[in-house]
Amino acid sequence: MKKNWILILLLVASVFCLATYKPSGDLITKDGRTSQYVASGFTETQTVHLDIGTSSTLIAYMLIDISDTGNWKHTNTGHINIEYIIIEVDPDTSFVGEIKIGFLENVDADNGDFYNVIDIDMKRKSALLVENLNFGSHGLDCQSNHHFGPITLNSTLFQTAGANLGGPDNPASLTYPSGNGDLVMIIDGDATNTVDVSITIGYETAP
Repeated sequence: MKKNWILILLLVASVFCLATYKPSGDLITKDGRTSQYVASGFTETQTVHLDIGTSSTLIAYMLIDISDTGNWKHTNTGHINIEYIIIEVDPDTSFVGEIKIGFLENVDADNGDFYNVIDIDMKRKSALLVENLNFGSHGLDCQSNHHFGPITLNSTLFQTAGANLGGPDNPASLTYPSGNGDLVMIIDGDATNTVDVSITIGYETAP
């Protein structure tokens, strides 16, 4: 009889612990995502690839048009979360310039604000550059309230109409108007020497 009571007490204690347990940290799912990341509404990884060669002094390209769910394969249009970037930069020996990657806000018919998250300075480098950037289980959140860094305000490169950008399918065709939340790339060259840029991005979008 005494053993039965002991078993009952152990069972009650176990149920109480299970009912009152609260995780103290962020749980990890089987695919490496944190529980907070999944709860934020992210779905699955999408990829985009752009390959371009240019000698332009200042030109921009659309990497991810967040409002375009027809050409790009994401479904949510809230904001972009970058998981990884693989970039290869192959400049002419005398190339002098920069490659910048960032997201847009406050875009209207005249201009937009460019939030710089990656800046590759090729002024001191003429050899092939290959970088594989992995931003971890939380990714890189492309929102101004989550980012502190250089901003190019009122850039006329980015407009809702009248200054379309080339995209992954055809960088030479100015097809895509800029908008809030888009991820773009700026190449600031020297108008003489060419730089080839190949970039692949893995990303997700939030509602």
